[in-house]
Formats: sequence, structure tokens, C-alpha cells
Amino acid sequence: MNKMIVVVGSENKAKIRATQMGFDLAFKDKCEVTVIGVKAKSLVSDQPMSDSECIVGAINRAKEALNQHPEAEYGIGMEGGVHNIKEPIDRWYECGWIAVVKRGEPESNVGVSSTARFELPPKVIHEIVENKKELAQIMDELTNKSDVRSNEGAMGIYTNSILHRDHIYSHGLVFALSRFISPKELW
Repeated sequence: MNKMIVVVGSENKAKIRATQMGFDLAFKDKCEVTVIGVKAKSLVSDQPMSDSECIVGAINRAKEALNQHPEAEYGIGMEGGVHNIKEPIDRWYECGWIAVVKRGEPESNVGVSSTARFELPPKVIHEIVENKKELAQIMDELTNKSDVRSNEGAMGIYTNSILHRDHIYSHGLVFALSRFISPKELW
């Protein structure tokens, strides 16, 4: 069986697991996938506050990760953040954005997709907006756990462990891969 190396621009265990899960789904029976996590800068704020900022961060991480590993075929960037949707109801939501770059493809050929969104409670948004805390810090404080972001994530906490971060991010990754795995004539 062929082998493929994929590099994700993060050392976060949930993001590495999500990448492995997504590539295993997309390339099952085609090749054996090895995922490597590396430090990569998003070049956006520590707590992104919009979809646009998350997308930029994910793309930056994917490109930097791929540049760090010449043997990798794909570079993956994942950036979680919050976004205020004002109409028709004024609420804040969290989701992750995923970017996929493939070695040898034009720089403009980047797969981008998001995870499912979920509403964040007002007390969490208050801490983010008013006290400038990151969601990860708030979740650790609220749950009295350490490193929630590398485990179930806020997604797992607010779904009572039904949907964990790695699972949700893996679905977004498969959608971001779609331009590379679906028939070319569809694009």
C-alpha cells in the first residue's frame, strides 16, 4: 500500500487526531497516512474574533507546516475562533476553519471549510470580549480541567461529550479536502 505524509500546523492533540481521522476517511483503501504535528504560526490574534481571521490563520498554518516538511504531500491548518452573527438574532458562535494545501498545486488552490458552529453562552463571550481571555482558558476554568482544547474541546463540553472537537474537525477537514479528492470535472 502507498504511504502519504501529512503535516498539520499544530501540536494540539485534538487537531492531530482530527487530521488522522479525516485523512483515514478520505484515503481509506488508497494509502497509509502518517500525520505529523508541527508548530506553525497563524499570524492572527490568539483568540480570533471573526471567520475571516480564522480562515487567514488556517491558511497561514497550512502553508507554514507544508514548508517545514518537504516530504509531506499535504499541509493542514486549523484555526478555531468566535464570530458574532447579529441578524436575525444577536449571538456569538464558535467554529473551526480548516485549510488544506497540496504540494505542487498552485498557491491559489487551497481547500477551505469550516466545522459545524455552536452557540457560546453569554458568560463565556463576556470573558472573551470584555476580559480578553481565550476560549481555551475559559473552558479550563469553567470545567476545572486542564487542556480542554486538546481533548474534547468546548464542543465536547457543550454537547455533554456527545461530539468531541477531533470528530467535528475531521468532518470539516474532509470538506476542505473535497477539491482534491472529488472528480476534477466537478471543479
